[in-house]
Amino acid sequence: MRLAVLTNAVLALLTELGLLAAAIAIALLSPLPPAARIVLAVLLPSAVIAVWGVLLAPRSSRRVGARARLLTEAVLFALAAVGLSVVGAALPAVLLTVAAGARLILGAAIGRV
Repeated sequence: MRLAVLTNAVLALLTELGLLAAAIAIALLSPLPPAARIVLAVLLPSAVIAVWGVLLAPRSSRRVGARARLLTEAVLFALAAVGLSVVGAALPAVLLTVAAGARLILGAAIGRV
């Protein structure tokens, strides 16, 4: 059980960092003018951080329940994977999907979503 908790924590950290990297990559690889890409590269990760901080962070006063956290995380990762696919980064989209899926399944199984 202890190994599962540690594995889940490591996967959580890596997938959350991957989510932020995906948000930046989506913005920078988009077919927008350079100035718009830079603005988007600031706004997309900021939006992810805001949603995560308000709804999912352990110390948030507005933290949602376990099922809603699972759904919210799944939606954020799905949006990131779709966004990566749309801008032509299919392999990172697949890798993020597999890692996030494994983390969400493991977290749900051990009660650490």
